Amino acid sequence: MKAFRVVVRALAVLALLTGAVDVLIGLPGQQKIGAALAEGYTDPLLNSQLRYLGAVWFGFGVLLWHCLGDLPKYASIVRGAFIIVFIGGLGRVASVFQFGFPPSDLGRNFVILATAIEIVGMPVLLVWMRSLLPRTT
Repeated sequence: MKAFRVVVRALAVLALLTGAVDVLIGLPGQQKIGAALAEGYTDPLLNSQLRYLGAVWFGFGVLLWHCLGDLPKYASIVRGAFIIVFIGGLGRVASVFQFGFPPSDLGRNFVILATAIEIVGMPVLLVWMRSLLPRTT
């Protein structure tokens, strides 16, 4: 159980840090990971969306951190959170099929890593969590 908690806490910290960056910096922060916006980094709608989603991602980190305090009690919430992130990964896959990868190596590598965490990592965490928790009837 300890290793699982360490891995999920690392995921929570990642969500807290990257979510906070998105809320505080907005689109200019995306330039650091290879985003290429022809219109620039000041589009009000895109900034609004990114900052909103950053807050949601930050909230995901808070949720994970809190729920790990009593995993058996909050297992269904953690399970749901992992499933939501997996579905988000499917959205990334759809985006890659529709628009391709970002033009920069940094952007492409970011999308590949994020998608791997979402599409592969979340099911692995779900199975791992299931193996740790007692079966209920």
